[in-house]
Amino acid sequence: MKNKKILIGVSAGISIYKTCLLARLFMKQGAEVRVVMTENAAKLISPLVFRSLTRSPVYVSIFDSEESLGHINLAKWADVFVLTPATANTIGKIAQGLADNLLTTLILALPEKTPLLIAPAMNDNMWKNVFVKENAARLKKRKNCYIVGPETGVLADGTEGEGRMTEVEEIFKVVKKIFKNDQK
Repeated sequence: MKNKKILIGVSAGISIYKTCLLARLFMKQGAEVRVVMTENAAKLISPLVFRSLTRSPVYVSIFDSEESLGHINLAKWADVFVLTPATANTIGKIAQGLADNLLTTLILALPEKTPLLIAPAMNDNMWKNVFVKENAARLKKRKNCYIVGPETGVLADGTEGEGRMTEVEEIFKVVKKIFKNDQK
């Protein structure tokens, strides 16, 4: 992963803390990592945490960049976009083509050749909801879109069910495999 450019999108799910570990894994392998967060994600964890971990700016607002088309340039910069945790809200927005924040705008601006990995994380009832399932199926139609998880396990509310974010080591392996396949 040395010198690979990884853009991590962070939406507001309780498993957001795992994304810090994922950013560290990428950094340890020599990747350049940048983070874009929804405003609600920035309420759960400070962008300063990601800035410290990645030694790069963290983007929360479409107006964070000094560049007039910063969001377009950031989308072009990425070798891969990793959305983790992916909430039902964010999955729904991108499946419907809505771009009402920087994260969703960047995903819609991604070149088709850029892999998009989505790691859903939510309550099991939300994951089982027909609308969420339809939105996830719609996203799978995008070329180079990988949906990883969710897993079954203990959820934030203490219950057990399908909705737990896939462990970061597994997400890391999938990204590594994506890069390996791109070299062929």
